Amino acid sequence: MSDIESRHRYPVIDWVRGSAVLLMIVFHCAYDLDGFGLVDIDFSKSPFWFSLPRLIVTLFLLCVGVCLAISHKDGIRWPRVKIRFLKIGGWAVVITIVTYVLFPRNFVFFGILHFIAVASLLGVFFAGRPVLSLFLGLGMVVSHLLLRPRILPLSDWLGVNPMDYVPLYPWFGVVLSGIYCESKGLHRVVMQQGPVGGFVGFLGRHSLKIYLIHRPLLFGSVFMLQKLGFSN
Repeated sequence: MSDIESRHRYPVIDWVRGSAVLLMIVFHCAYDLDGFGLVDIDFSKSPFWFSLPRLIVTLFLLCVGVCLAISHKDGIRWPRVKIRFLKIGGWAVVITIVTYVLFPRNFVFFGILHFIAVASLLGVFFAGRPVLSLFLGLGMVVSHLLLRPRILPLSDWLGVNPMDYVPLYPWFGVVLSGIYCESKGLHRVVMQQGPVGGFVGFLGRHSLKIYLIHRPLLFGSVFMLQKLGFSN
């Protein structure tokens, strides 16, 4: 989601984040269409649909890491950390409450916003330490891919199948990898700005707002289609 960054914006960060927003909308649209029986998609067995949400989260979290490194490279700016945590963490709590009321068996107890709020607190201690971030980040990601350990299976303990769940392990490793990417200047890549690039960048600059409004809009729209008799 959108970071509280330094005053200077880097177009490539907005573009990557905006691309993730577009992919997120596509995925959630397909998810709702399947949920209401308008299409039939096996999200666990289809390589494309299984990989797409993981790509989306990866893009978002790389941007989180890059922006943390930019903001706190010369020292932790605690007022900025506090504002960011309260803003994103507050919306995360709202999402938990709303989903618990509407979908108690599938409520979101630690989704992407919860993760970003916590990761933003932890990540500031690695800003300015790109090599350490790289080794720890790769260690988390690679160990998960090879060993598939189940650490703190909160969903099992709570007896829910959350609609959105982003655990700190291994995903914090992606944030740490983003901190390393900033040290290599990847955020300074020059991009050609055209109508498409400008639109994608706009989405990236307003990713938090779009995240918050797109789910109820999509859900309501697909619900209406189902009520109008478009289901299989």
